Amino acid sequence: MRKIFTHYHTLNKVGLWLSVLCTIHCLAMPFLMTALPFLGESFLSEKSEMYLIGVSAILAIFLLIKDYRNHQNPLPLRLLVIALCFNFAGLFLAKGTYEILFNVTGALVMAVAYYINWNSHRRACHTHSH
Repeated sequence: MRKIFTHYHTLNKVGLWLSVLCTIHCLAMPFLMTALPFLGESFLSEKSEMYLIGVSAILAIFLLIKDYRNHQNPLPLRLLVIALCFNFAGLFLAKGTYEILFNVTGALVMAVAYYINWNSHRRACHTHSH
């Protein structure tokens, strides 16, 4: 567990990029499904969406809660809850265009949460050690 904390900044970057990758995946899906149907079973499948959102959510929960304990900025956690609600609705409740809209919105809100958290962390980083 100690080794994870030594690579904390890298994990923040990984989480941010997972959110960006999720956004790209969701935006590209309608175009790629139309133009390249053979990709439908791998990159564009529902399973890949579940894995991508699941890994992003677990990493975000871990990192944002840890940062909240250090910096007491609740905004990234609130945004994460909103993002997870959008992603849950996109995965399990919405269909068609609404599914894409919910998942893209969730990924963007999660990326904003990471960005705000990163800025908060940078500003306050000199006040504690990692």
